[in-house]
Amino acid sequence: RLFTSTNMQILPQEDNPRPTRLVWWTPPPRGFFKLNCDGAFTVYGNKGAAGGVLRDWKGEFILGFSDALIECSSALEAELWAIKIGMQTAVARGYRNLIVESDSLKAIQIINADKGAFLRSSIQHMTRMVDRICWNHVYRETNSVADGFAKHGLSLSQDQSIRVFESAPDFIESRLYGDRIGKIYCR
Repeated sequence: RLFTSTNMQILPQEDNPRPTRLVWWTPPPRGFFKLNCDGAFTVYGNKGAAGGVLRDWKGEFILGFSDALIECSSALEAELWAIKIGMQTAVARGYRNLIVESDSLKAIQIINADKGAFLRSSIQHMTRMVDRICWNHVYRETNSVADGFAKHGLSLSQDQSIRVFESAPDFIESRLYGDRIGKIYCR
């Protein structure tokens, strides 16, 4: 069963042809877990990283992850690795009803495509291990917690394994708080 979440309101403006959008992070419905994923990439040193956060229907932190990617050649590749690592981490811990969100529209489109490369097919293979899954593109403002974990991944050495956080680390606490209180962003 697929569904979408509503976390946007459009406000018309008289003197601006482009309306202002208000966006915010929303928790998943009861019984689901939301996996927000993000990739980070810097051309300086061709370094990529992946990060993400898994939360329940109350918005409570379950786990976060950061990883310095050994081989990564683009921001899009980092985004796809983040989704793959996030899915592996969630599925390995028994979470089977997932809403997976990324601020990379292209990554979501690739996952939903009929054919693709290794990362896409391995992500699609993992969908067989869950009961229900929904793929959502979200604005980057509502993906800030995952972004924080991805940026943390850039600070890790590439010879370290994936760092999984069972409790929220200090460097992410203010972003989690913003989501918890329903911080609204203008877009």
